[in-house]
Amino acid sequence: MPSKAQLALGAVLLGNAFGTELGHLLRSGHPDHANFGGDHMERTFTSYKTLPVGEDALKAAGWHKHGTECDASLGFAWTEDASGATKTHPMKLYTTAGGQPAGAGIIIFGYGQDPLPEPQKKYATEKPIVGPTPDASTAHIDVAFRTGSIVCSGLKDASNIGDTLIVNPSSSTNKKVLPLKESGAKSEGWMRGSCFDGMGWHYFLDESVGANKLSWKAENLFPVVVMFDNGELNAMFFASMINQVSIPMLKSNEWEPKALSNKEMCMNMCDKDCTFSGLSSAGPWSTAHIYFKDHSSVTCGKNVKCGIPFMRGNCCDSDVLV
Repeated sequence: MPSKAQLALGAVLLGNAFGTELGHLLRSGHPDHANFGGDHMERTFTSYKTLPVGEDALKAAGWHKHGTECDASLGFAWTEDASGATKTHPMKLYTTAGGQPAGAGIIIFGYGQDPLPEPQKKYATEKPIVGPTPDASTAHIDVAFRTGSIVCSGLKDASNIGDTLIVNPSSSTNKKVLPLKESGAKSEGWMRGSCFDGMGWHYFLDESVGANKLSWKAENLFPVVVMFDNGELNAMFFASMINQVSIPMLKSNEWEPKALSNKEMCMNMCDKDCTFSGLSSAGPWSTAHIYFKDHSSVTCGKNVKCGIPFMRGNCCDSDVLV
């Protein structure tokens, strides 16, 4: 009977020859993996800037890799600025030891306020791989795209972008696995919003009420929103109650080109009662989208009516009173 050492060596040799298949088998910690996305990523609604997919693309684009030890939850962190996540370049991308995408994150600045409301602070990363160190004025929100041994084994698997979404993946008690299918979002209590061409159907979570409803209190809105096209995950956005934009349309700091008033935020909904209480003077809303496939391939279909017809946004089922 082979020893443990011989078995381990055999796994390494098999991994070199069949990295994709073995990587798929070695994943652990999440029972319902489902590959999502295409072969590239984008960011920023209306601007649609390409995001590098994987280590080789990040190097070619001039991003900076941080650390020499692989983090079991997120792998290796990459930022556009050598110093880490910054005001102008707050986005972080992660790769596995095998060079595949492992996640994405963003830093939120408070600008004199708490960067996250009290109910959402538990989802902030306590010890980020890359700085700045969280304090009273900053918070990191990180989302893992893979989990288990594939993150640090050096192997690769079949999914180009990922097969899970986990907010705060390094936490043992406050991680949140997000739905990868629209059917899962419905069954897990997310509220369906409106559809935008390029994005798909928005889904929002309010853990204070669940049951596919929102409390309409800004502090209770989960800081990551997911979007689906034909029932499959297409995009997500980070949501902040604090305005992260320096100069609208000119200096958005990688968030959407302008902050959103309550009325504008409600265009992501199909609910005539939509409003959000509790926004402070540091608002209004900022959002930062990440698309997992070509936005031009996503449309809302024909049987909808759109509140923003020129870009087919704020689209709802024709029988819904918005």
